[in-house]
Amino acid sequence: MYGLWLALSGHYTPLLLGLGLASAVLTTLIGARMGTLDGEGLPIGILWRLPRIALWLVWEILKSNWGVVRVIMRPARARPQMVRVKATQRTIAALVTHANFITLTPGTVAVDVDENENVILVHGLTQDFCDGVAENGMNAQINRLEQ
Repeated sequence: MYGLWLALSGHYTPLLLGLGLASAVLTTLIGARMGTLDGEGLPIGILWRLPRIALWLVWEILKSNWGVVRVIMRPARARPQMVRVKATQRTIAALVTHANFITLTPGTVAVDVDENENVILVHGLTQDFCDGVAENGMNAQINRLEQ
């Protein structure tokens, strides 16, 4: 972050350089003391897989939007229900990412995440939405991201 600020600011006076460096060091020390500097804090390996997963997620969001539009046009199709989805992620960060992806797709909301059993409780607008969440497509995409 210090390097980015330095490149974008154009201010190279000794005072600002010193204060910026002191701020970066202090922030790093505080993060180390808080225990937030770990492998999940900035997983660089994910950056290479992220564009493909992002395109897949956008496609899923578009498909889900179309499904919600169909329900809006015919409200009788709405059959809200809850489903428990078994996830196979190894880390809590990946499990939460899975739950967030579920919530991002219209028609479904992740209501609860059980880290001990790797289960996500999902509310779906229709049976089709619940079936879509229960199949392993999203689970497999998150696992690819987690590798």
